[in-house]
Amino acid sequence: MSAVHSEAISVPTAVVISIGEELLEGRIADTNAGTFARELLLKGLHVSKMYTIGDGVGELQTLLTELADHVDVILTTGGLGPTADDRTRDDVAASLGVPVIPVPVEGAIEHLVEVYSKYHDHPATEAFLAQASMPAGAEPLRNFVGSAWGFMVNLGTRTRLYCLPGPPVECLSSYRDGGASADLEERFGMASSLAHGVLHTAGAPESVVEEHLRELIVDGGNPRLGITANADKVSISVLARSEEPARPAEHLLETTLQDLQQRLGSLWWGRDAQTMAGIAVESLQEAGQTVAVAESCTGGRLAAAITGVAGASKVFSHGWVTYSDQAKQQQLGVPEVLFEQHGAVSVEVAAAMAQGARRVSGCDWALAITGIAGPGGGTEEKPVGTVCLAICGPHTDYSICRHQFARAGRDAIQRQSVRDALDMLRRGMNGLAPLA
Repeated sequence: MSAVHSEAISVPTAVVISIGEELLEGRIADTNAGTFARELLLKGLHVSKMYTIGDGVGELQTLLTELADHVDVILTTGGLGPTADDRTRDDVAASLGVPVIPVPVEGAIEHLVEVYSKYHDHPATEAFLAQASMPAGAEPLRNFVGSAWGFMVNLGTRTRLYCLPGPPVECLSSYRDGGASADLEERFGMASSLAHGVLHTAGAPESVVEEHLRELIVDGGNPRLGITANADKVSISVLARSEEPARPAEHLLETTLQDLQQRLGSLWWGRDAQTMAGIAVESLQEAGQTVAVAESCTGGRLAAAITGVAGASKVFSHGWVTYSDQAKQQQLGVPEVLFEQHGAVSVEVAAAMAQGARRVSGCDWALAITGIAGPGGGTEEKPVGTVCLAICGPHTDYSICRHQFARAGRDAIQRQSVRDALDMLRRGMNGLAPLA
């Protein structure tokens, strides 16, 4: 990896502001701030600060006054809904010294009237219709999945302000489809100087993944690498910056990702927005094959992961949640003697569950999970986090015992187990080494 060359140009700066008492009090997690820090980074801007503020009168106006002409971009989320504490429009208008006016888009008000009439038997309120308004002189940002319009406007002589709705799906709609993203690219034109990608892995903890690429993680390196881990995957984030003219960012990114794939071997399974369940469904569709699942400690989460993917109906036929020993015997034909000799949480029972699911469903593949998700139920021999998984398919039939990271709690143990079951299917379908 080469060092980042010094740049003669200054990097534009940005601030992200999240608005809402529910965010300050922790009642709702703020996912927008991280999302837009990344979006702005990929536009070539440096997010220098993030703020979370309440819905009090004038709070946003005070902050905008402090920030105006000190940064290039301010992006706000929230405060554009139909309730009394949604004050973003008024605060921005007050900062600009202009009135709030209807969005100058034909049919905007009429659309809100129609939406309101579907759920109420009285005329739309002024507060609800105010969602189609903005400060005079601003440009509207259409929201294709909700009712509140966003807007963008110049604040002072330097700062461009983007105000977006709070709900994440609406926020992204106004940003990407409503016009904010295009406006940023037109004004700053630096997107091509950066490229970002993420490679996902499974089958090994973060420390093992890091060993495969330790020499690439260099302070000030280009591309810049980082590792993050959760119950679903370990991911390597790669941010590349162009080294003009010979090494554009996209080339550096793709070269690095290919290098990482070679180093990681069978551990890597996808990149960027791909999910393990999505890849499983796609692979099954391409092969013209089907899958069934039998679950105990995950309580249907494996089936939910698969059926949460569009097109799953073509490949998923059966799912059992056999929580009791009796259900495993009655529904899947697990022999009673296996419970007596090995216990419900055992590789023997997991294997019998998968074999029974494949036999009863007639599917090409079957996956099974049985374990102790906690917080109680563990023993010295089989502590909380002990999970046995099995796969039964055309060329693969085996079961394993995994000791999931129990300190993360019941939810994480279940998620890790779903991850491992899907990884077993991926490996089985692609002729890779079995999950150990």
